[in-house]
Amino acid sequence: MSDTIFMAFKKNTLRHLHHRISIFVVIVFIATACNNDVFYTESVHLENNEWKEADTLFYTFESKDTLASYDFYFEVRNTTDYDLQNLYLFITAYYPGATYSRDTAECILAAPDGKWYGKGMGKHKDNRFLFRKGVRFRKSGNYVIAVNQAMRKENLKGISDVGILIKKQAN
Repeated sequence: MSDTIFMAFKKNTLRHLHHRISIFVVIVFIATACNNDVFYTESVHLENNEWKEADTLFYTFESKDTLASYDFYFEVRNTTDYDLQNLYLFITAYYPGATYSRDTAECILAAPDGKWYGKGMGKHKDNRFLFRKGVRFRKSGNYVIAVNQAMRKENLKGISDVGILIKKQAN
């Protein structure tokens, strides 16, 4: 009698283990399949959800592929304490060979009626903004992206994280 109970327990345990392993494999596959086009991603957390005018956020990466094209995004996490509809950014890109370029980007965080855009529940909202499509890194080497808030406020309250995401375009 105890042998049949043990065999049933063992069979049931193996079935549950096989089921858990199958779920784990599917999750790992989905996670890696979704991120295989990500070339670089980094987010900087701003202490006390405050971006000071003097604070420059730096993102550094190396590129060796001069033929591929990439899409460049900004990711902004704001709190509902942010009292503006948009966020302007000054972007300075430093390239190998001591050259650079400057640009400005606008990130619209809320509708004119005050309704927040983005994903998230509660106090935090996450947004992703396409900045440039089809970017090519023409020289191999290190690249640095410097980002400053351009809102003409000494202390910008309600911005908790600012990141960049660079995805390789499909061929």
